[in-house]
Amino acid sequence: MDERRGTKAQACRDGLPMFFRKLTFSNFRVHRVRAVLTISAIALAVSLVVSVTSGFESLRSTAHRFLATIMGTVDANITRPSAEPGGVPETLLAQLKADPAVRNITARVEESIALMDKAGRPMRAEFHGLDPRNDNITDRTECRSGRWFTSDDGYFAVLDQVSAEAMGLKVGDEFTIGSTDEKFHLQLVGIVQKPQIMAMFLKSIYVPLRTAQRYLKIDNPASVTRLAIDLKSKADGSAFAERWREPLTRTDPRLKIRLQSESSDEMDDHLLGLQILSYLGGTVSMLAATFIVFSAQSMGVAERQRTLAMMRAIGCYRWQIGWLVIVEGLVLAGVGLVLGVGLGFLWLRLLALRFDAFFATGIQLSWGGLLFACVGTALAAILASLLPSITAMRVSPLEAMNPLARPMSRRTPLLAAGIGLVLASLDAGLLFLPRGTVPRDIQLYGHFIIGLPGIMIGFFLMAPLFVTLFEMTLGPIIAPVFGLKFALLRQQLSSGIWRAAGTCAALMVGLAILLVMQISGHSMLQGWQLPTKFPDIFIFSAGSMLDAEDQAKLENVQGLVKGDVMPIAIASTGLGSRFFSVELAAMMPDATMFFGVDPDKAFRMMQLDFRQGSAEEASRLLKLGRHVVVTQEFHELKGLGLGDKITLDTTRNGKQEYTIAGVVWSPGIDVIVSQFDMGAQFDQRTVGSLFGWIEDAKTDFGVTGVKLFAANLQPGVAKEQILTGLQKELGKMGLFAGDVRHIKARIIQTFQKLLLMVSTVAFAAMGVSGLGVTNTIMASVRSRRWQFGVLRSIGLTRFQLLRLVMAEAFLLSLVGVGLGLAAGFTMAISAKRLGANILGNNPPLAVPWPMVMLGMGIIVGISMLASLWPAVHVARSRPLALLQAGRASA
Repeated sequence: MDERRGTKAQACRDGLPMFFRKLTFSNFRVHRVRAVLTISAIALAVSLVVSVTSGFESLRSTAHRFLATIMGTVDANITRPSAEPGGVPETLLAQLKADPAVRNITARVEESIALMDKAGRPMRAEFHGLDPRNDNITDRTECRSGRWFTSDDGYFAVLDQVSAEAMGLKVGDEFTIGSTDEKFHLQLVGIVQKPQIMAMFLKSIYVPLRTAQRYLKIDNPASVTRLAIDLKSKADGSAFAERWREPLTRTDPRLKIRLQSESSDEMDDHLLGLQILSYLGGTVSMLAATFIVFSAQSMGVAERQRTLAMMRAIGCYRWQIGWLVIVEGLVLAGVGLVLGVGLGFLWLRLLALRFDAFFATGIQLSWGGLLFACVGTALAAILASLLPSITAMRVSPLEAMNPLARPMSRRTPLLAAGIGLVLASLDAGLLFLPRGTVPRDIQLYGHFIIGLPGIMIGFFLMAPLFVTLFEMTLGPIIAPVFGLKFALLRQQLSSGIWRAAGTCAALMVGLAILLVMQISGHSMLQGWQLPTKFPDIFIFSAGSMLDAEDQAKLENVQGLVKGDVMPIAIASTGLGSRFFSVELAAMMPDATMFFGVDPDKAFRMMQLDFRQGSAEEASRLLKLGRHVVVTQEFHELKGLGLGDKITLDTTRNGKQEYTIAGVVWSPGIDVIVSQFDMGAQFDQRTVGSLFGWIEDAKTDFGVTGVKLFAANLQPGVAKEQILTGLQKELGKMGLFAGDVRHIKARIIQTFQKLLLMVSTVAFAAMGVSGLGVTNTIMASVRSRRWQFGVLRSIGLTRFQLLRLVMAEAFLLSLVGVGLGLAAGFTMAISAKRLGANILGNNPPLAVPWPMVMLGMGIIVGISMLASLWPAVHVARSRPLALLQAGRASA
């Protein structure tokens, strides 16, 4: 007997590949519809992973380009004091580029030179030599006419609009710069737009880098005046600066390295959040495929009970039956993977055609996402087939020959829910432990490898309990709405609770993806302070100063927001009462400037990040007198901070001691500086800029009038209307207005587009998951044809049968909504905690309720549409045709 068993086992092992291949493909031929539907569902889920991860990679690239445009990406500057001859040797470029922390280096030549206006009068201009191939000024400063030059050499120039007008030039004209002995003939190829006030006092001329070096005679040896360095994400700026101080000193003791603001680091943090969000969506999408394959495999095992029993009766081992189910799942997954990758690229192409602005840098393939899709599909197939294979292995030949299925134990939903609750809690246990208990890398990878699958599988195991509870509570309400008896509706759900659980879990995935992406995306971007809070307009008087009476009239100009007109008194320490003009401030950048403002208005109208102190306390101290707020640059250069004393040489009262009431950085000013290429000039001015009370400017510096004002405008008011109102109200000429609202509008509009892109990908995820659900419901209805045949035979009409399928789909959609809300909010809270642990940012949870309600409606709509065609088809079938399916399909 043992010998015969061994011979039979050996024969089975020898013929195992052929055995699996024949049975697998014969099963696919018999159940073509289910095989096609399952492959389609897997392909759609894989395409979602490819499109989501690559879409977010493309979005990340576009976002980085946009943010670099509005805020700049300079993390450090290497310069030499402007008063000393020479520059920064270009030989440093190769050395710095070899540093692993460096992403990009921009070389600039910047100098103040004399130009001649059309009347032959000299005027000062900021001379910039640059290489447009690695300088993003060409992205952030668009030409209003003409274009930027495209190489680092050649006799071309770009001017701002004020300079071009003063020199009487238009695009295509030629002009000369230089002395009588040596002149450079340049062709004007472009004119850029800058705010009128800034361009009046900071006129700009841009030429190719090599041309600038020849003109300034610093081409032998070649050197530049500034190296602007952009560091890689998460690079330590302080460590980089410390690492290079000694090499720079060896090259030239006068070379200095200075770090910029932290806006670039914040940008990289949030863009990393976008990348994490994309993989989160991909992980959940693969779980959708798992549930879809599970439903299909479960139905396949139920339909083939007699076939599997006969196989067991003729000598097949349990493990062979189990492997048969797993191999079928892997074959389906493999075909779906190949189709899904191609389909994912198709989705990307369609998105790029429809939303070309979001793919400004082109489609960026995420190789990590592609690998994730391949590995995830294989794991999904194995996990989804595991429980059905165990079910098939446990059925004995005699039990399987019985066409009546054994009723499920009432304890099963409770037991499954208990296990599911433990699995869903794993992520919280990993992320919410006290800080420092678990390394951050383990938290990050554990979240994706253990936490997210645990949440989704956990809620899947809770699905039978959800189905039971929703059936008991909502079933009696829904049944009368569809004109049915509750017992009939309950029978449909209870007869195949795991099939219902798989369908609800697939529905859950779509809503969960939308919730976690929307909540995490809104929370992330809401926590990222958009640098849009700065005054709408700056008003300047080129003639006489405006006294108190004029300032009162200014408040009444129609179109200005009352209470948001702020005079800015400008004085300089140590230069006497003659120094109160913006013109001189532009000509003497190294002077220590005192800006007198109303602190309440200034801190309300400007977005200031207090690095030391607070806005409330600084406002109180400034109004006490002889207190100042200094910039972060001033703090870094002078080493003075909150509470320290500085001595100012005032005009009226001699040397006076002022106390520092705060240290600030303004992201809004960073935007203006980057947008209008004021980096070199602004660096020189902010180092010596002090902000104090306007009454101190009057008392200590003798300021009697003001030339510069900042103001906010009422919606829809044009700059020309303000200028007309100013001249009418004040009766003065020589008033100019610089409108910077377009910068704020561009920032806000672009970030709204980023959120729309997040929504688009999320809705695509729901659509793909919805198509998978459609396939699942169609297969589910098909597997219950015999049940429907019995109901039709005992008197159920076609219309009642149609309503029964529709009511079941509606109840299942409500279960899916409940599971989706629970899983989505759980994952959103986990993502928020992960961001706090990994990135250090912890914004409040922002729930876009209209989008959540829309998602819930879409899930219900998808379920009803998914059930419509199967319901119509089964309702039109004859009872005999339905009964021919056999009891094994029940």
